[in-house]
Amino acid sequence: MSEKVKVLFLCTGNSCRSQMAEGWVRHLKGDVIEAYSAGIEPQGLKPWAVKVMAEAGIDISGHKSRHITEFKDVQPDIVVTLCDHAHETCPFFPGNCKIVHAGFGDPQKMAEDLAEQGASEEEQLECYRKIRDEIKTFIDTLPEAFSKKRDTMTTVNKDKDIVRERVRNRYSEIAKENGSCCGSGCCGSIPSANPDFSARIGYTNDELSAVPDGANMGLGCGNPQAIAKIKPGEVVLDLGCGGGFDCFLAAKQVGAEGKVIGVDMTPEMIAKARENARKGDYGNVEFRLGEIEYLPVADNSVDVIISNCVINLSPAKEKVFREAYRVLRPHGRLAATDVVATSPLPDEIQQNEDAHCGCVAGAARAGDIGKMLKDVGFSEVSIDIKEDSDRFIRDWFPGSGWEKYVRAAVITAVK
Repeated sequence: MSEKVKVLFLCTGNSCRSQMAEGWVRHLKGDVIEAYSAGIEPQGLKPWAVKVMAEAGIDISGHKSRHITEFKDVQPDIVVTLCDHAHETCPFFPGNCKIVHAGFGDPQKMAEDLAEQGASEEEQLECYRKIRDEIKTFIDTLPEAFSKKRDTMTTVNKDKDIVRERVRNRYSEIAKENGSCCGSGCCGSIPSANPDFSARIGYTNDELSAVPDGANMGLGCGNPQAIAKIKPGEVVLDLGCGGGFDCFLAAKQVGAEGKVIGVDMTPEMIAKARENARKGDYGNVEFRLGEIEYLPVADNSVDVIISNCVINLSPAKEKVFREAYRVLRPHGRLAATDVVATSPLPDEIQQNEDAHCGCVAGAARAGDIGKMLKDVGFSEVSIDIKEDSDRFIRDWFPGSGWEKYVRAAVITAVK
């Protein structure tokens, strides 16, 4: 039997959420995962956390609130941060450790807010039960990567990880420079954000002026808002949210009763998006660190998935579509704008790192994308290639001629 995966759950106080997560893993997945929990500022175990876990048949009364430094000799395969503060102050872990953010509400604060309104103890306990159950759902849906040792990956998967890391590093640079990749060339220097480019690919002036400064980074190849048909009260998920541009536009459409979740694998992008959300006071938007092949989102919990020029960057597109299908509710919709290959890509492009990061080398044929979507269960699959998109794709890599091989496309499907 292979060695268990080591997963460390990290939260500010290691008093509640991370303790619940550790308890659930030991109960549900103890045969494949070795669970630990720690805090940035340990605060002692919360009695109500112990109580609601006992109600679920799990005894965590013997757990202790621990500081992250107590695990300096443990080399986790995966660190899961369960609150924003833990994520923002998460220390560096050497080796191949993977960091995943899965944000959950603070049950203590939720209960205290209710207490101020005169709520009973039983009503306050419901806050802990709610978060307990949300964490269980997350543990139930831990992705395949959580139950496999990284050193048993095939050479192919290791190659895919190399591509993914290159993309992550490039977009980290873009986030730091507040720049644009698909705006005017990803190879060479990173230019500043280009609102004019966003207008060229389908955004209206009203949309461009409706978001906080810095949210529009010119990273798209279309406008998924125009095809998603988002309704008030819906839950929207943005794959590869960047600085939050499309999330903020979606937030206005879903309204106060709806919710928007942005997922991005680049910590710097998530930090930028959260800051933009604070500037714009978006109470119905949250951002989670994670890979689109392993979404930190529960089953059957999303009405609409949008994505803008991101799926082409994934070296495992079928996994992306399988995850999209998993998290969508029945009859939920996928609405993406992306780059597809219209003819076989030459080796010159496929082996070029800048072309991978610049939305060209990772483009799949439209027919292959359609087959992947249908194979994972989607229906009403449509891929509408925008033949005139070569006009702006030419600007990404001027003089290369690579626009002859790819086009932007609108991709839609229904669960």
